Amino acid sequence: MMLQNRFRLGLAGVFVIAGTLAAQDPAKDAQNKLLAKRAAEADCYRKLAESVYGVRITSDTFVRDFVTESDQIRTAVDTFIRGIKLGPPRYFEDGVCEVEGEVSVAKLVTKLKEVHAAHYQGRTVKTTDFEKITETLQTDVIRATGSGAPRPDLPPDLPAGIEEVIEPLPSGYHAPPMSVPALWRTVAPQARLMAERAAEVDAQRKLLEQIKGLRLTSDTLVRDFITESDEIRTKADGIVVGAAQVNKYLHNDELIVEVTMEVPVEKVVTRIQELHSQHYHGNKVTTTDITNIKKSVVREAIRATGSGVPPSRFMNQATSAGYQAPEWMGRPVEATGEGTDPQMDSAQGKLRAARAARMDALRKLAEQIQGLQISSGTTVRDFVTQHDEIRTQVDAVVAGAVEAPPVFAGGVARVTVSVAAAEVWSVVNQHRQVLERHQ
Repeated sequence: MMLQNRFRLGLAGVFVIAGTLAAQDPAKDAQNKLLAKRAAEADCYRKLAESVYGVRITSDTFVRDFVTESDQIRTAVDTFIRGIKLGPPRYFEDGVCEVEGEVSVAKLVTKLKEVHAAHYQGRTVKTTDFEKITETLQTDVIRATGSGAPRPDLPPDLPAGIEEVIEPLPSGYHAPPMSVPALWRTVAPQARLMAERAAEVDAQRKLLEQIKGLRLTSDTLVRDFITESDEIRTKADGIVVGAAQVNKYLHNDELIVEVTMEVPVEKVVTRIQELHSQHYHGNKVTTTDITNIKKSVVREAIRATGSGVPPSRFMNQATSAGYQAPEWMGRPVEATGEGTDPQMDSAQGKLRAARAARMDALRKLAEQIQGLQISSGTTVRDFVTQHDEIRTQVDAVVAGAVEAPPVFAGGVARVTVSVAAAEVWSVVNQHRQVLERHQ
């Protein structure tokens, strides 16, 4: 009898434990869905921002350049982006969530005109230039699809204020120590470290590009100041030496790591002042102009996110583990353009020639990217021509290409631009997966 009672009590305990576990599963599932939805929304906003920043305004100016004019412009454009309404979430069996967002080109043009009238102080962009955007894009709507897995960390390089418009983490949530996604465990640990280092270098290069886009006077950028002399151009890289890493993001479904670096504005101003006093011989830029950078850049630090992938020998390990990626994903895509000007002997003539060379290089870079092969019978061009949202995001990648200092020889300016092929693959692969799920 006593044994029978013990059996009943034990059986009851089993049912209590089982009932408790069953009650915990729905809560855990709901939490994972929230984390995945949060990550997908952040990813969608980031892609929308990349697409908007990559829109061409004039033959040699993108929204990305327009935004670097001042923090007031950047804030206004970022506010516009985070005001875009996203669609309902879609959940898949593997726990991934997808969210779509779109904004009309007409609405974007109207907003850019408003921002231009309120904050723009340069001479490069005119109000009428924004009206040509619809002709350039050849589409009425900019679309993006964000995807996310149940992870507490968000992708880097988000527009300002995005974390305020997406759902917060559950009350009392405590993030676990950073874990390495299963895909990254298919390669050796040094592969991840080398990918992170490549991403850091890429982020530093992009930081320098952002700094070059800062405005000194109404018609002069830091980029123009740097090209004034070979000494300044050679030592300009030192501006981003010592930049701090503030975020790291390992992709779950591809061997790409993104690292966000930042450098204090105070340090940028100090370094430019040093270059000005030691090497500048012109009269267009004064010390006061450099100090005024602080007025247009209200942020305390400038940030940029770079991408990196493991070397090809490590990619073979992942392929043997069932992960497939094109051989070109681990290398940069580069193109060199040429330009000239009737007044190549003057500083302004060299500047115009360098800009023409940059546009020629970007055109060639876009052609190279579109020719990259995804499978035996498919190229990036095939995806771009069939889907406007992919084309817009690939254009944004091209617009964000890193530019090497111009080289002048024989009356010609030559400029080399480059992007990490991993950025192209990230855009194409995510859309490819979306299309496969919908088939």
